[in-house]
Amino acid sequence: MTFATAAHKNSCLLPGVNITTLLSLVLCLFTLGLPLRAQITPGAPVTPPTPEPQVSPPAPTPQQNTPTILRIEFQGNRRIRTETLQARIFSRSGDPYNADALRRDFQALWNTQYFEDVRLEVQDNANNPNSKIVIFYLVERPIIRRIEYHGIKSITESDILDRFKDRKVGLSVEGQFDPTKIKKAEVVIKDLESEHGHQFAVVKPTYEKIPSTNAVKLVFTIDEGPKVKVGTITFQGNRAFSNRKIIRSMHNSRPTAVPMWLFDVPVMHKTFDRQKLNEDLEAGIRNLYQSAGYFKVVVKDPVLTTVDVNREGLGPLPIIGHQHGKATNITIPIEEGEEYHMGRLVVRSADPEKGLSLKREYLESVFPLHQGDLFDISKIRKAIENYTKLYGVYGYIDFTAVPLPDVHDDTKIIDLTLDFDEQKQYFVRRIDFSGNTTTRDKVIRRELMLSEGDIFNNHAWELSLLRLNQLDYFDKVKPENAEIKRNTKQGTVDILLKLKEKGKQSISLTGGVSGLAGSFIGLSYQTNNFLGLGETLTLSGQVGNIEKSALFGFTEPYLFDRPIATGFTVSYTSFNFNQSQQESILFGQKIQINPNIEQDYTQNTVGGTIFASYPLRKFSFVRLGLSYGYSRTDITAYSTASTDLFEILNFQSLAGPSALTGIVSSYLNPTLTYNTVNNPMNPTSGRSLSYSFKVEGLGGNVKAMTNVLEAKYFHPINHKRNVLAFHFVGAFSTGYGNRVVPPFERLFLGGEQDLRGFDIRTVTPIAFIPLATTTSFTYLDPTHLDIAGNATRRATPPIPVLTFEPSFPGGDTSGVFNAEYRIPIVGPVTAAAFLDAGAVGILRKDQLQLNGSGLASITSLFPNFTNNSLLIQPGTDFRPRASAGLEFVVQLPIINAPFRLYWAYNADRFEQQIAAPITDFQSVNYQNLRLSVDPSCPLTRQSSSCLWDSQILPQLRNYQVNTQRINFFEPKSTFRFTVSRTF
Repeated sequence: MTFATAAHKNSCLLPGVNITTLLSLVLCLFTLGLPLRAQITPGAPVTPPTPEPQVSPPAPTPQQNTPTILRIEFQGNRRIRTETLQARIFSRSGDPYNADALRRDFQALWNTQYFEDVRLEVQDNANNPNSKIVIFYLVERPIIRRIEYHGIKSITESDILDRFKDRKVGLSVEGQFDPTKIKKAEVVIKDLESEHGHQFAVVKPTYEKIPSTNAVKLVFTIDEGPKVKVGTITFQGNRAFSNRKIIRSMHNSRPTAVPMWLFDVPVMHKTFDRQKLNEDLEAGIRNLYQSAGYFKVVVKDPVLTTVDVNREGLGPLPIIGHQHGKATNITIPIEEGEEYHMGRLVVRSADPEKGLSLKREYLESVFPLHQGDLFDISKIRKAIENYTKLYGVYGYIDFTAVPLPDVHDDTKIIDLTLDFDEQKQYFVRRIDFSGNTTTRDKVIRRELMLSEGDIFNNHAWELSLLRLNQLDYFDKVKPENAEIKRNTKQGTVDILLKLKEKGKQSISLTGGVSGLAGSFIGLSYQTNNFLGLGETLTLSGQVGNIEKSALFGFTEPYLFDRPIATGFTVSYTSFNFNQSQQESILFGQKIQINPNIEQDYTQNTVGGTIFASYPLRKFSFVRLGLSYGYSRTDITAYSTASTDLFEILNFQSLAGPSALTGIVSSYLNPTLTYNTVNNPMNPTSGRSLSYSFKVEGLGGNVKAMTNVLEAKYFHPINHKRNVLAFHFVGAFSTGYGNRVVPPFERLFLGGEQDLRGFDIRTVTPIAFIPLATTTSFTYLDPTHLDIAGNATRRATPPIPVLTFEPSFPGGDTSGVFNAEYRIPIVGPVTAAAFLDAGAVGILRKDQLQLNGSGLASITSLFPNFTNNSLLIQPGTDFRPRASAGLEFVVQLPIINAPFRLYWAYNADRFEQQIAAPITDFQSVNYQNLRLSVDPSCPLTRQSSSCLWDSQILPQLRNYQVNTQRINFFEPKSTFRFTVSRTF
C-alpha cells in the first residue's frame, strides 16, 4: 500500500504479471530509484526533482501584505552625527520590516558605548498602513571636561596619566563618561598608591554635572592613609647563608644601611611593595641559593604582618631612626635542600635532522661550568646569554637555547643538556630611516656597520646604534627604535630606524660667575649638523673681567665621503691672572696678597689649528689624528713675583722683558684615541682612551714636548639608572734644545676642571728665586760728633745680599683622578657624589734654571752660589691633594650649557708656614764695605772695638734669619657655582 502510494505519486501504473509486465516493473523501479540515488551519492551536487505544477491561488506580493520601513529616525544625538549612526546599523529605508533585524540594530547601537540609554519605537504611517517608521530615542553619555585628583602626595598627576597609558584605561579629558573605565581607573590608582607604600589608600570617584552642557567634572578623591614601610625581615630554615647575606640579596626590600664589618647599620627602611617583594624572593633569595648549588631550594610564601610603628629618634639626632606609621614585618620560610654539582654537558641541535652551525667542541669548551663545579644557575643564564649573542653575530637572531637538567638525587649530580634551536639565518634586505627631516640618509648610513645583503649581525647593529649616539644629532637611539620585519620564507629582514632629530642649531647667551672666568657674558652659535651633512660650525665670543676669548671653527667628519675628519679653528684669548682678584671673587670680599708672592700677569694669545683624523680600520673606534697649530703669545707681568719668575728663568736663553714678548709656537700634535662613550654630553656607558704627543719647534722660538694620557670610563648601575664615572689624566711637559717650556704651558692644578675643592692654579710646587739686591743699616759713629759731642747716626753703604723670594712656577708632571656617582633626579637635573685626587711635581729641575745674565749677576757678587736652579720647598713637590663632595648639575637644552653648584671638602690639603732660605751677605765686597765703615777693623778676625762687628754685623745676622715667610693654608671646604663640567 505504501509502495503503491509512492508509485502513484510518481504516476507509475502496475499492469498484469507477465514478461512485459516484469519489464515494465523494472523500468518503473529504475524510475523510482533515480531521485533516491541522486540524494545519497557522495560528492555529487544535490538537484531536487522539479515539482509538478499545482493549482493554487497566486502568492501575495510584498506590496500587498509585508510592511516596509518608510524611514529611520534618530532622536537625542547631539555630538554624534546621524550619518555615523546610520552606518552602525544594518536596516535601511525601503527594507522589509523585520523585528529580529531591528533588535540587532538596537544591540549594535548599544555596543557603541556612546549612549546611556537607547529606546526603540516603531510607529505606523498614517498615510500608508503598510509602512513603518522606526525611531531610536538616544541619551548620549556626557563628556568629561575636566579630571581632578585630590589628596595625592606620594604620586603625581603625571604618574597617574602614565599608568593609565600603560594599563590602557582609556579615561581622558574630552572622552565619554564611562562607569566601566572609571572603575578600572580606580583600581589602577589603588595599585599605584600601593607601589608607593600606601596599601590602605582609599580612592573615591565622584562627578559633577556642568550646567547647560552635557559634560561633567570627574573628581578622584584619594585618602592615601599611612605609608607602609618594610619592617623586620626574618628567615626560617636557612643554614647555608646568614640572615645578613640573604637580606643583602633582596635589593628592593632591604633597608638602606651602612655596611660594617660583621653587621649593617640600617639608616632608612624602604617602602613595602608586594610585587617588588616577589621579585626579591625569586631574583634575590632563590637566585642566591641556586647560584651556590642549591638547585632544589624552595622559597615559600612569606608571612606578612602589618603593625603600627611609633618610634622616636636617637637622642640628640631625632631625625635618625624616627618612624611613625605602619610597617610590614616579613617572615620567609626556606627549604634549602642539598648542594648539587655539575655533571656531563651535552650541546645538541633541537632539530635532529639538522646539525649545529658552529662546532660542538667549541660550544662546550666556552661553557663556564666544568664537571665537579657547583651547579651555578647564574653562570648558566650568563652562558645562554653569551650563546645568544654568539649566534646573533651570524644572523641567527631567533636563536634559543633550552636547558634540560637531568637530576641524579642519589649522587647529587646534574647532567645538563642544552637544546639549541638555531632557526632561520637572516640577511639584511633593506635599511630605511624615518624622522631625519634634515639629516641626509648617507650621513646616517655611513655610521652603520651593516649594509643591504649582509648577514644580520646583532653585535654590529648594536655598535651602529652606538656610533649614531656618538654623533649627538638625534635623541638617544635605543634598540627599540628599530622596527625589524622578518621574512621567514626568504630569510631576510627589513629595518626601519625611527629617529628624532635634536635642534641642530643653538644660539645661546650665557653669563655668570666662574672660578676660572670670573664674571662673564658670552654669545655663541653652533650647528652640529650643518646643512644635514654632519659638519660642525662654531662661532663664539666671551667677555669677562678675567678672560676674553673668541673662536671660529669648522669640522667636516667625512672628507670626500671617506671617514676622514678634518677641520680648523681660529682663536683669540686674553687671560688676566690676578691672584688677589681670584681670591676676592671666590670668598666674596676684598683680599690683598703680598705683591712679593702674588702672581699677577696678563697673557694674550692669537692662533689657529688645522687637524685631521682617520680610523685605523673600517668602522673602528680607534682613530689616528694629526693637528698643526700656530700661536703667538705675549705676557706682561705686573707683580714682583711674576716679573722675577718670568724674567729670571732661562726662557729662550734671553734676559729681560723681551723673553716674554713674541712667544711663537709652531707645533705638530699626533693623537691616538679609542672611544666607545655613548654620548658626548651626558654619557652613561662606554670608555675612552687618548694619547697625544705635542712637539713644538717647527719654526717659532719655542722648543717643547708635551705628553698627555687621558682615560674615561662610564658604567651604568642600578638598572642602568645611575652611572659610575671615572676619569684620569696624566701629563708631562719638557723643553729640549737648551730651551724650557713657556711659562703658560707649565702644569698647575686646582679649580672646577680637576681638583674641585682647591682654588684655580694653586696646586703647584713652591720654589724660591735667588735675587741679588742691597740693603743698608744705620750705626753710631763715634768718630763724627754732633754739636753736643754725641756720636752721630750714619747709614752704611749699600750692602749686597742674596735673598730668596717664594714663587709658584708650576710643574712639568701632573696626574689627576676623578670619580663620580651620578644620579638623575628629574629632567635635566643630576646629582653626583665625587672624589678628586691629584698631584703636581717637577721631574726636570734643570728646566727651572736661571738665565745667563741673572746667574752672572749673582755669582759676580756671591761666588759661593753654585745652584743655578730654583730651590724647591721640601714637602711641596708631588704633594698629593684630595677633595670630596656633592654637586648638582642642570643641563639646560636651550642654553646648551651645564650649570653646576658644588660643595667640596678638602680631605688632603697643604697647611704650613713656609720660610725662605737664609739670606747670604758674604759678598766679594764684604771686607771692603767693612773697612769703609771702620778702617781699624782687623781683616782676619772679629773685634768688639770694630764698628762693623759691634753694630752692623748683629743687624745683618738678624736680617739673615728673618727671611720672608708666607702662610700657605689651603681651604678646608669650597662652595662654588660654575658653568662647566669636570669630565
